[in-house]
Amino acid sequence: MEIMSKLSERLKELMFDCGQIKSEALAAKIGVAGTSVRAWMNAERNINLLHAVGLADFFHCSLDYLAGIGDTDREVLPRPLPPFYDRLREVMREQGVSRYKISRLLHTDVFFTNWAHGETPMLYTVCAIADYLHVSLDYLVGRTDY
Repeated sequence: MEIMSKLSERLKELMFDCGQIKSEALAAKIGVAGTSVRAWMNAERNINLLHAVGLADFFHCSLDYLAGIGDTDREVLPRPLPPFYDRLREVMREQGVSRYKISRLLHTDVFFTNWAHGETPMLYTVCAIADYLHVSLDYLVGRTDY
C-alpha cells in the first residue's frame, strides 16, 4: 500500500498546485466518480493503470512522479497507449526477461492471461514490474520512449 500512500500525497500536491481543483471537477475531467478521486487522495482504494494515466495526462506529469517514485515531474504529453500486455511483452523481450520470471515476481501467472484479454492492471503491479525491469513506468506502458 506504500504506492497508494505516495500517490495520495502527490495527488493532493498536484491538485493544490493546479489552483486547488476540487475532487469532483478532477473526476469529471478524467471520467471517474468523485468518490474514486477522494478515495485515492485518502489512500483508501487502489488505482488501476488507466485511471493513473488519466491523472498523469491531466497534470502533464510522468507516472513515476504521480506514483511518488521520482521527484522530477518531467512533462509527459498524452499520447495513445498500446495495450498493456503487448507493451509488456515488448519490454520483456528487450530486457531478456521471461514470462516465468515476471510470474514469479507477481506470484501468479493469471495476470498475463487477464492482461492478454484486455484487463487493466493495477498501478502497484505495474510499479513492481517496472522496478524489476529497471525501467520507468512511463516507458513500460508506452507513454515515453525512454
